[in-house]
Amino acid sequence: MFERYTEKARRSIFFARYEASQFGSHEIDTEHLLLGLIRENKNLYRWLPKSSYEQIRCRIEECTAKQPPISTAVDLPLSSAAKHALKRAADEADRLAHRHIGTEHLFLGLLDEPASIAAQIMAEAGAEAEAVRSQIAGIIEQELQRTVTNRQLGHQMAPLATIHIHDVPLNAAVIRQLVERFRMYNWHWQKRAWSNVDIAVEKGTGKVSFDLSLAANTEKFELVKTGWEKDHCILCQWELFETKDQEHAIGYTNGRVWLCTECYTKFWEHPEFLSSRFSDIT
Repeated sequence: MFERYTEKARRSIFFARYEASQFGSHEIDTEHLLLGLIRENKNLYRWLPKSSYEQIRCRIEECTAKQPPISTAVDLPLSSAAKHALKRAADEADRLAHRHIGTEHLFLGLLDEPASIAAQIMAEAGAEAEAVRSQIAGIIEQELQRTVTNRQLGHQMAPLATIHIHDVPLNAAVIRQLVERFRMYNWHWQKRAWSNVDIAVEKGTGKVSFDLSLAANTEKFELVKTGWEKDHCILCQWELFETKDQEHAIGYTNGRVWLCTECYTKFWEHPEFLSSRFSDIT
């Protein structure tokens, strides 16, 4: 059931299962999912302005009876409320026409289960579903444009580009810009297995470059072998990384950007087709 989940979302479920075992719970409930989420993705705290991790944990301990820990080797099922929250998370992703289900969707899924302990604590912490949806739909376009442009879209690769690992989708304006560039330039695509690549990291700033010659300046740069561990389909943000799972391991690249096999097929067979998560773009 977790095929659509991003790596961060899957780790959140793993942490939730661990939290449930530590609380001695015989099922994974919404409060465990909340702890797993904020443990995995610290960026979610921007939607919980009135609380910290410690305060949220204390509130959960107040609301639940803690029992002796259960071995992590024991399989724990999801509670009914947790299942509903995960279903609502999938609904949120579908509503936004997102192919993936990320931590932001799980966050909304918990908020959408108002009778749950997690939703009540999140509301106390200042979370508002509509505000979260608005931010997800129009997530900081300037930062996204800088990241995508520097790393993937320039006529030549920018010397340095800040690493930004987003668990949120590109917005419609950026998607339109990407497609305009696809149609403007006659790029040649090749089907390839994705593999980790070496990067040069600027000491002190953490900025990276794919120009490995920079690493010759050992005072300013460090060569990190296989340091770039994943990419994303430039249109739908499907994760591509080194794995035996062909859906994530194989894509098409022009040497600058990547397309997943599904987006490539649609784009190639229908030149006017734009694969995206936004229903207003066809």
